[in-house]
Amino acid sequence: MTKTGNYLRLYETLNLPVTYFTASGKSSLQTVLPTFHKAVNMLLVHNTFASQEDLNIAQKSHPHLYWCLCPNANLYIENTLPDTAILSGSGCTLTLGTDSLASNSGLSVINEINCLLAYKPAIPLELLLKAATYNGATFLGMENTYGLLEKGKNPGINVISNEKGTYSVKVLA
Repeated sequence: MTKTGNYLRLYETLNLPVTYFTASGKSSLQTVLPTFHKAVNMLLVHNTFASQEDLNIAQKSHPHLYWCLCPNANLYIENTLPDTAILSGSGCTLTLGTDSLASNSGLSVINEINCLLAYKPAIPLELLLKAATYNGATFLGMENTYGLLEKGKNPGINVISNEKGTYSVKVLA
């Protein structure tokens, strides 16, 4: 926003010039989102510092946004989580991800659900299950095959059980 902070210090330490960069005075999301093609699905990952203003502008400027939550990676990288209340309350289409093994101890979506519920127990499980299944399939353009239990689809079937306050998964099909 203002051409200050740790990244600027990093570039200076590495003797990399940043004279080409002009601060926009806007958040990074507000700055770059208008440069992307609006007719395709776009996945916004992490979103730990997305504000209500960011969400309002993003929702108005891009019709195909998906907001990916990677809570275990968020806690590892930044020791914080996105504001799930403003994301879900603003009508954002949520998906769940794991990021990668570079910032996560595993690649289990059910562990991401457990992490979110541990920190934000008010989030409805139904919202998280839709984010983990149908919304991800829709983002990928695969909703005609995956994401729902319907005739002609191949979503796979898992049993989710609750043991000692955490959910676990058993793959059935």
